[in-house]
Amino acid sequence: MRTTTATGAETAMWISEHESLPVVWNDPTIGAVGFDPRSPYVEIYWLAVLGPSSILAVRRLADWLDGKPSGIEITLEDLAQSLGLGRSTGRYSPIVRTLQRLVIFDLAAIAWDSYALRRTIPPLSVRHQRQLPDDLAARHDDDLRRLGAEAGLNPVVH
Repeated sequence: MRTTTATGAETAMWISEHESLPVVWNDPTIGAVGFDPRSPYVEIYWLAVLGPSSILAVRRLADWLDGKPSGIEITLEDLAQSLGLGRSTGRYSPIVRTLQRLVIFDLAAIAWDSYALRRTIPPLSVRHQRQLPDDLAARHDDDLRRLGAEAGLNPVVH
């Protein structure tokens, strides 16, 4: 799937201009190694980097896409309300910032005319691991090995 490269402001503008947002799975070859968006690893470690609304959004969208893998069409207002983010869908609204954040962190992309969610979420980069609270940072490598093994992965630990 070809994606466009856009700045954060362009991404926010594109999202906010889509009252009805087409959402698809991103190319599975891009995210072949990683964790399901609903995995404990994503909840424990990505939550500290992305925040709760982004984690809830990625999980909700993954649930909906599992039910319709060819893609879904959602309204921003309905998604925002379902996540407890109010009804606003303007460029600076919580829902637009939430979806924009997933693009900024490469967990989603603007794929021409769709919002494309990654099928798998990669382990945190070393840079993002440095943002973790001390207790999570201390457990990260052990949890990455254990949770990766449970998910059938052989993660590289730094």
